[in-house]
Amino acid sequence: MKIIYLHGFNSSSNSKKAKIFKNSKLVVSSGIKVFFPDLPVSPKEAIKNILSLAKSCDFKVSLIGSSLGGFYSTYIADTYNLKSININPVVPNHLKDMKDLIGNHQNYHSDESYLFSEDMYEYLHKIKIKKLKYPLNHLSLIQLEDEVLNHFKTLSYYKNSNLCVEKDGSHEYKEFEKKIPLILDFLL
Repeated sequence: MKIIYLHGFNSSSNSKKAKIFKNSKLVVSSGIKVFFPDLPVSPKEAIKNILSLAKSCDFKVSLIGSSLGGFYSTYIADTYNLKSININPVVPNHLKDMKDLIGNHQNYHSDESYLFSEDMYEYLHKIKIKKLKYPLNHLSLIQLEDEVLNHFKTLSYYKNSNLCVEKDGSHEYKEFEKKIPLILDFLL
């Protein structure tokens, strides 16, 4: 089994959840190969890199994505009939509320400054999947106290998928380590 872990917007492979997953005794002892790519800022380049990695695994891979990484993992998984775990993911109905992301940013982990352009934003609209072809291939972990994304839009989008919904929490996804057994059970 191989897994690709996709971080969110303005983050990196050194995100808190990525580190928790990478260092989990369950993951380490399972012998599962997990890839933690640092995704380019450009969604088009990010998708290109993720697809290249998936192809190198002969598409015998599952995906885990957080926030914007969840948008990417849903796109790849539904396009290629793979399994995905989506942690407080961005969904198509969030995109119109994300237009204010266009502009200059500084990465939380590397301190790299960059521009998220209007073309990059528009590419997200090009790849959005309005209705999932394989809804049961997706397990979405949603905490209702997400302060960044509207969870009602997330729940509506994944309504025919597998859902794990918690009343409390945050966009960061509190106590993520407790979900690792569920994640591995779903993916294996």
